[in-house]
Amino acid sequence: MSILKQLNLRFVFIMLAYGGVVFLVYRDEVLGSFLAPLAEGTALITSELIRQFGVEVLRDGAVLTHPNGFAYEIAYTCTGLLPGVTFFVCVLAFPGTVRNKWSGIAIGVPVLLAVNYLRLVNLFYIGVHFPGVFRLAHEVIWEGLLAVTFIGLWLSWISWSNNRQNDKIDILLKKGGE
Repeated sequence: MSILKQLNLRFVFIMLAYGGVVFLVYRDEVLGSFLAPLAEGTALITSELIRQFGVEVLRDGAVLTHPNGFAYEIAYTCTGLLPGVTFFVCVLAFPGTVRNKWSGIAIGVPVLLAVNYLRLVNLFYIGVHFPGVFRLAHEVIWEGLLAVTFIGLWLSWISWSNNRQNDKIDILLKKGGE
């Protein structure tokens, strides 16, 4: 079955509703203080990862600073929460078996979070060593890479899930014909 045929009204409705909720709620004045601990936790993990690469970093809450003066703050929008939750909703809303959906979520969400940590570590390195490129890397390159990762994971899950369902149907048809 083609992907276009699977984009049924239920999926479209769920994604439109989710988009509306994100538009109304995913704002600093609504979630900023509530998600501040998540941003600080993300900064803590990021600072530890940066240290593993031998780069000096100081952390004060959600702010990471290098002794040469470069610093950035990890806001709640930088935690990977939105891509992870969006992937979760996309997979749950899309047609497929519950087992396949949870398998996709169990792999996809951690991959998206790992890519986000890679992004945060890389951006700190770029900010320290190539500050003139930081804005481009932050606003264009890494945003694009996250989008490509998200789309690639989701389309891979769709293909995998469809193949598993088709394999089960083929097995049932073969058993029925024996």
